[in-house]
Formats: sequence, structure tokens, C-alpha cells
Amino acid sequence: MTSAPGTSADVVVIGAGFAGLAAARDLRDAGRSVLVLEGRDRLGGRTWRRPFASTNQPIEMGGTWVAPQYQPWVAEEMRRYGLRLAEHALMPSRFVWRFDGAITPGFPLSGQELYELERALYRIIEAAHRIDVERPRDLQALADLDVSVEQFLRAEPMSRRTYEFLSAFGSLGSGAASDEWSALTALSLIAASDRSAYAWFAAVVDKLEGGTQSLLDALVEDGDPVLETSARVTHVRQDEGAVTVTCEDGRTYSAGAAIVTAPVNVWRDIAFDPPLSDAKAALARDGHPNRMGKVWALVEGVPEDAMGFGPGNDLLFVAPQYRVGDAVLIVGFSSPPCLLDVTDGAAVGEAVRAYFPGARVAAVDAHDWVADPFARGGWLTYRPGQATRLMSAVQEPDTRVCFAGADIANGWIGWIDGALESGRRAAGQALSIANQNHGGS
Repeated sequence: MTSAPGTSADVVVIGAGFAGLAAARDLRDAGRSVLVLEGRDRLGGRTWRRPFASTNQPIEMGGTWVAPQYQPWVAEEMRRYGLRLAEHALMPSRFVWRFDGAITPGFPLSGQELYELERALYRIIEAAHRIDVERPRDLQALADLDVSVEQFLRAEPMSRRTYEFLSAFGSLGSGAASDEWSALTALSLIAASDRSAYAWFAAVVDKLEGGTQSLLDALVEDGDPVLETSARVTHVRQDEGAVTVTCEDGRTYSAGAAIVTAPVNVWRDIAFDPPLSDAKAALARDGHPNRMGKVWALVEGVPEDAMGFGPGNDLLFVAPQYRVGDAVLIVGFSSPPCLLDVTDGAAVGEAVRAYFPGARVAAVDAHDWVADPFARGGWLTYRPGQATRLMSAVQEPDTRVCFAGADIANGWIGWIDGALESGRRAAGQALSIANQNHGGS
């Protein structure tokens, strides 16, 4: 079907990550013309599969893991395209715990601390059972949970070590310090993980065969939208009959509707006319606090079966992923309150040796998502109070402009599954607008 007279397409999609490509595919399935504009010179958004520096080993620089047993939108795409889970090249089976600046033999909590941990986990799981992950949080009575992780944990008496243990695991899922992000975000993801705190941390370990690129390729081949890369959008203007989208280089496109899939922290870099609705403007202004650093390192002298974890370390978590010759390729994460320069090889080496003193780092590879102008941070982790004030409103269209992305999902907020969910929801919204433009056809 051709687009309406005087327009470039029925719908312009801004961003070619999973949300944008899923939306484009659904709109094409419905017979609508779609133009996808991507600011980068590649597809994938905050996912990016490429070889590790100076090797042929593919790695994921951004979003990676899927859990089709808990993630319905991922599961549906895997069935549709016949995608499979990858075999685990390495599967670490034990932890090296580093607490208070030293390696801790055995589990780092003991005695009364284990009782405190049990009580805290019971309370966490109980709270997660209150959350319907298919509905925005502001439409549920959850304001008492929309407090900082620090406030939520400190509501129960516990020792410093128990608190640090729990808040550190939270930081691994948020890229933020415990006073910066909402417990409701963590509890929502636990609720999405079959209401299992264990599953959120330990069961989401699978990758797609062929990595994230396999699903991106399938969406592009199936949807076959018109795609333009290196097309950074700077202005989105609506009038009575169309949306006009302008790129940094002056290129201009028009459509009956638009879908913005840019991350929330990038919304402020786009000039919207008329301005964003109040809820979206507030979220764009305040942003989210995720500053997670992800780094890959080619290392000799580390065990293949051990992961490192501990609060207060420059690398909060490290884990071997692949064997490359005589070395091991490990992935590590740095999260506030400690923030490592993941591009500094010497600093990364010191951080790895904190867990594995004999480690010899041969090379490192990382992407600074915080400095990336198309991301300005990791995935969304809501600040306290944001979700129960804004969530449903940021999912609604601003007249002809719809919004999508993992950041504003209901279920797996910040994950690939959430991107698919929100992209497909926005496609339905844009289709309704396009149908009105075509007189209901």
C-alpha cells in the first residue's frame, strides 16, 4: 500500500533497535509503508555484536541475555523465526566473593546475616507478588514500593554486610547506587522472572544462537522497511495532517505518524513541536541514573569455572565467557558507587586481579554507553517516584507521535523483551493513526 499523498511513508520510525524494527515489521505486515531512520551507522540500538578487538570471537557490547521461559515477546520471535539458544562456551559454576577488600572463603554471609538475608528475600518476593507486569505501575497501588532501594532495604534491620550484599546485587541489575533508583524497578523485574529473586539474578544467562544480530537480521528481512542509517533526528514537528522529521544534516521526511524509539535519556536532544506532553517532558528532564560500565578482557591465568562478585570493587562482577587460544575472554560490569573507566586497560587489569591475583590481561574492549550520544547511559532504571507517576502516560501517543523502547516497557523494563513489547504496542498505536489518515482503510 502506498503512503498518503505528500508524505514519505505512512509511518516514520526513529531508531533501528529491537523496538523500532519490531514496530516496522508489524506495520509492514499490516500493509503500511514504513521508513526507519537510524542515527548510528549500524542497527541494533543499545545492542551491538561485533568481534573482540584483534580476534574473530564475536562479543556483545550491550544488551545480550534472553530468557524465553520468562520473556513472552522474545519467545514469540524465536518461534516465528526458528531461532535457538546458543550453547554455553563456558559455564562458570562457583563464585569468588570479595568483601571488605579481601577474598572471602565460602559464602560471604553467616550466622545472623543468613537469617537477615532470608527475611529480606521473603519480603522482596512478597512485594513482587503484588505487581502485575502487564500493566503500568501507576495504575496499581504500589506507591509504597516506589522508594529507593536503600530505603526499601533499610526498612528491615540488617547488618552492614547483609545490606551491602543485597544492594550490590541490585546495582548489578541497575547501574545505579542504591539511593538513586527505585525498588519498584527491581521488584518489577523479579515479578517478571516468575516472582523469583533467584531467577532474576541467576536464570537469565542464555544468549541467542548467532547473538542479538540473528534476531535483528530476521526482523529486517521479514519487515523489509526502507532503512536509512547515519540519519540523526533532531526535530519532530506535528501539524494537523502529518509529522515532519528533520535530521541533523537537513534531510526532512514526512509521515502520517511517527514512532520515537530513542532511549529516554536522549529525548531531551530532540526538539518536539509541540513540546512533549507533561509526563514525557518530566521523564526527559530528569532522565534515569543507569551508568553501568561493561568491559570485555582477554585474560590469562584465570579459572574458567569461577565468577567474581563483591560490593565496593571497581568491577562489581566478572565472569568467563569464551576460550580464545590459551586465554579466557571475560566480561565485567562496573556500577556505582564504583565507576571504572572501562576503556583503561591498566585499570581493568587491576580490577580483574582483585578477584584473580594471577590474572594477566592481554587486551580489553568496551563501549562507553554513558558518553554515547545515542544512548546517554545504560537501560532505564526508574528513579524513586517516577514509575507510579508517569508510566502509563509516557506510553501514550502525543497525538501523531508514538513512543517505544525497552525503557518504557511494562514487563522486562530495559531488556530486549521489553523493547519488543513496547515496539509492538507502538505499532498498534501508529496503525490506528494511519488508518484514520486513510479513512479507515
